[in-house]
Amino acid sequence: MKRVVAALIVLLVVGTAGLTAAQPQYWIALNFDVTFYPDGTAVVEAKLHPFTVSGRSLFGEKDVEKDLEEGWQQTAYEILLMFTDNPKTIKFDVLTRFAKDPKAEVLCDVAGTGKISRFKGAYVVKLRVYLNSSSYVRPFGGDVYEVKVRDSFTSLDPRSWIDVISFRFSRGVELVKYRWEPSFAKGPSAKKPGYLLWVNFNEQEAPDFYVFVMKLPGFHYVGRPAEVKAKILDAKIGEEGLVVTVANNSTSSGYVYVVAKTPQGTEARKVWLWKGSVVEVRFPDVKRATEVELWSGDVRLDVYALGPASPLVVKRNGFYYLIALLVLFAALFTVAYKVEERRRTPSGWVLYPYR
Repeated sequence: MKRVVAALIVLLVVGTAGLTAAQPQYWIALNFDVTFYPDGTAVVEAKLHPFTVSGRSLFGEKDVEKDLEEGWQQTAYEILLMFTDNPKTIKFDVLTRFAKDPKAEVLCDVAGTGKISRFKGAYVVKLRVYLNSSSYVRPFGGDVYEVKVRDSFTSLDPRSWIDVISFRFSRGVELVKYRWEPSFAKGPSAKKPGYLLWVNFNEQEAPDFYVFVMKLPGFHYVGRPAEVKAKILDAKIGEEGLVVTVANNSTSSGYVYVVAKTPQGTEARKVWLWKGSVVEVRFPDVKRATEVELWSGDVRLDVYALGPASPLVVKRNGFYYLIALLVLFAALFTVAYKVEERRRTPSGWVLYPYR
């Protein structure tokens, strides 16, 4: 089942032992609970419950429990991907590394028939995520912000999705409105003041993004942080258009935006930079430009001035350049000769005007 990669994570995801096994011996039901707080943080709790392919619970099995505990970082990674394109740039705290909660309940469509089963007991991984470092926050003015939560499984594999996810809005948080993307996806299965629940039975039902407009009175948004530290080494306009050379000086990899300012407006390129790399970014249609900016997140890393609408600088082969000079000199000589010839008398003397 495709959903095994998502809400029913195969053993391959959570333990290296599955790499040598012919078939994974159990699946994992996984539910997410997301709670928003007025200070601009979100606490995400992942609840895991292992079971066999026939639906028998494996909660409490020592070998399975050990595998899950060793793979807790994979679950943490999936939580971070809900809020960012690059987990290395997001700020978070680990509240619960791995814990066993026998009272928790986990929902799952075990057989893929559209019927929910309830498992008792869960292994819990819990993180606090700081929305200040999220890729999916947009200020609306005042204390109002739009916050998107991505289906991290879909971002890793378009054929997978989150089965069960709930959202809570704590005291001090006002939910102004909400929606989901794409709009043809399924809406919440249950809703009440301060609470929304989605139960998705297939990939078409499951939203790619859960979008909330909220009042967060204690949240002070400063913009998305830079993913890397990079600079512009050079920028030139030639026969191939604008070519910008960018270097990543940091020890991490990430996205940058190269923005060319032209008389007609701006053009931008989104580029992935590996740590320590140097790349050339090309704008074939840009023949005149004033400057180039380098951005990462909401931070301008560098700016390179090209002068007032720098024109096209044509680079030619030396041979053709020499031919062009010879043709020019020949033309000048011909013009000079004709002028001189017109000023000659029949006897061959040159007549100069009276001074």
